[in-house]
Amino acid sequence: MNRGTKTDCPACGSSRTSEAHTVPDYEYGLSYRAAYLSCKDCGTTAQAPMPSPAQLAAFYPPAYHSHTNRGLLHRLRCRMRLQQCLPLPLEDGVVLDYGCGNGAFLEYAAQTLPGVRFFGYEIGPKATVTVRQQGRITLVEGALEDLLDRLPACRLISMNHVIEHLPDPQRALSALSRTLLPGGALVGQTPAAGSCEHRMFGSRWSGYHAPRHTVVFSQNGLRECLARLGFQHIRIAPAFNPAGLAVSLASAVSPEPVTGIPRQGVAWLGWLAAGTLLAPFDLLSGQSGIMNFRAEKA
Repeated sequence: MNRGTKTDCPACGSSRTSEAHTVPDYEYGLSYRAAYLSCKDCGTTAQAPMPSPAQLAAFYPPAYHSHTNRGLLHRLRCRMRLQQCLPLPLEDGVVLDYGCGNGAFLEYAAQTLPGVRFFGYEIGPKATVTVRQQGRITLVEGALEDLLDRLPACRLISMNHVIEHLPDPQRALSALSRTLLPGGALVGQTPAAGSCEHRMFGSRWSGYHAPRHTVVFSQNGLRECLARLGFQHIRIAPAFNPAGLAVSLASAVSPEPVTGIPRQGVAWLGWLAAGTLLAPFDLLSGQSGIMNFRAEKA
């Protein structure tokens, strides 16, 4: 929301914002406290001032949870992501996973969709390219321009828990939209500001994931942002994500100073079980803490 001396909302462009509030890092215990402003018009919340690229890179510890790709939960998440992609015909097209991590989802998808070419992208300090599975998977690391130089036209772009990590998500979405074929789709999942879970847990809501989440869209804010970029047939729906609820519950009882939430062991399994029990009620509310989104290029 911080653009020079202005604080325009990155979703709808409004300059009407709330007072800043700070959020500590409940999950990993970093000392940095992120300051957020909320848009009074669409409800999107964003850091102000926005962290620098160097700061953002330092916020991710080596044991960051998305760096793991083992076990039943990982396979279930991949299956749900793939189901979100499959309504679009992909038989001989190109799929981009923006924010692909180590490429684990692409490895899983390549086994299910044998005729599809896959590209994955992760931000990095220098441009590197890795090719897997006889050229079917290309992983690009570096700046956004390094990806765009190599990326062919896409039938589908997946952004799973990515846009909330970007300091300027509208710039990335605008550039990526130009690589989509007519009728191609953008799909993803992201936290929903203003959700029931957000209102219930306040600054301890997992959707902040402070200081790593820079822009947390509301449902209205995300719809407005995508519409301003020219997308059509925009669909936003509640998402099933017990892990997010588990982190909110664990954060709610976290003492000060914050030491972090271990994502392993009996305690974490207990929080995850509680989140799984609450998830159906979160979905039925119509304002769940996590939302799926899908939009098509005209």
